[in-house]
Amino acid sequence: MNKPNEQFDEKLSNHFKARKARTTLSHAQKQALKHSVAQKQPKKLGFALQLTSLTCALGLLAFIVLDSNNVINTAPKTVLNTIDIHDYSFITTHEIDQTGSYASAITQQKRALDTQLANDLRRHQQRHIEYGTLVKVDNDWYIASCRDEVLVQIKQSLLSDLKERHAVESNINTGDMLAMAHNGKGQIVGLKHAGVGVRQCGA
Repeated sequence: MNKPNEQFDEKLSNHFKARKARTTLSHAQKQALKHSVAQKQPKKLGFALQLTSLTCALGLLAFIVLDSNNVINTAPKTVLNTIDIHDYSFITTHEIDQTGSYASAITQQKRALDTQLANDLRRHQQRHIEYGTLVKVDNDWYIASCRDEVLVQIKQSLLSDLKERHAVESNINTGDMLAMAHNGKGQIVGLKHAGVGVRQCGA
């Protein structure tokens, strides 16, 4: 039984070798095949690149045409109609004025000013006694307040009214530290020496 299998294997082997000898390429044939394949590939790649470039160009052209007709973007080109200028405290304005010069200005919104005024009034009304140094006397009195960079000018008309109501202490001289009493409306209702404990601002 082993004998027929060996014969069959031998025939099969011979047939395979004969077939391989007929279909196997020689070295020269292999080189020629490689050379022809290498020459054909760039042509296929070049054609694919040309086709891709053409497709991109056509897509870009279609986008430009449709966008210029406002088919794609139907929203307005500006967002100015969606903002509220009252949301801003300051507006800077830039222009060429009538003389042809460049001009700019900063405009503060009324609402911001109103808020600032209300806060200042509230702080002013809460202050009942304000201290300062009498720095000059002519018809009016000038008092350098302990609040930074505030000079209080008290006109002669108010001084006369306060003296009539005996609301001004006597013996006040230039250089004295004064206490200015204010009412709830922020009006000065009395002037007197600051007292022994207050000799200078911040003391």
